[in-house]
Amino acid sequence: STLFCFKHHVNVCESCLVNEHSQCIVRSYISWLQDNDYNPNCTLCQRSLSDTGEETIRLICYDLFHWSCLDEYFRSLPSHTAPDGYTCPTCHTCIFPSSNLVSPVADRLKEKLATVNWATRLPVLSSNESIIQQEKQQSLTETENNGYVIVNSTISGNSIQGGASGLSHLPNRTTDTTQQSTMLTMK
Repeated sequence: STLFCFKHHVNVCESCLVNEHSQCIVRSYISWLQDNDYNPNCTLCQRSLSDTGEETIRLICYDLFHWSCLDEYFRSLPSHTAPDGYTCPTCHTCIFPSSNLVSPVADRLKEKLATVNWATRLPVLSSNESIIQQEKQQSLTETENNGYVIVNSTISGNSIQGGASGLSHLPNRTTDTTQQSTMLTMK
């Protein structure tokens, strides 16, 4: 592994990072060779990351914070903040792991983000994605049972595209639920 624990002076894998070095500053070994001085404090509150006994969270950029500090920091953002606006306070990379990232650090972060309102209302966590898909499928099934399909129109400029909004009785059709709105194809 190229990851190096600055506190214990050992190389670490991501699994060890999560399980055994959860309160340690970790960077690349090359970074340590260039500058082995590091700040052992949370950059949000300036208190020690390891001496306080507080829960810490590591972002996918490997920056480490007290969970309570990071939670408070992101709760202070406006509710209309886009997912890309939730960035690491230190290096400014997006904090949300991509859904296809396989990593113990990302898995731990996703678990923790799933516990807070400011993160669960955003459509970036895989658990949210599956819930949204389930809700769409349930809605589609309910409307198919009565022979009606909800048609969502989109507004472009001053004109409405995609037909009228509302219910449409279309007994012979196929639907594509991979997009935001239900798309209809006549057979």
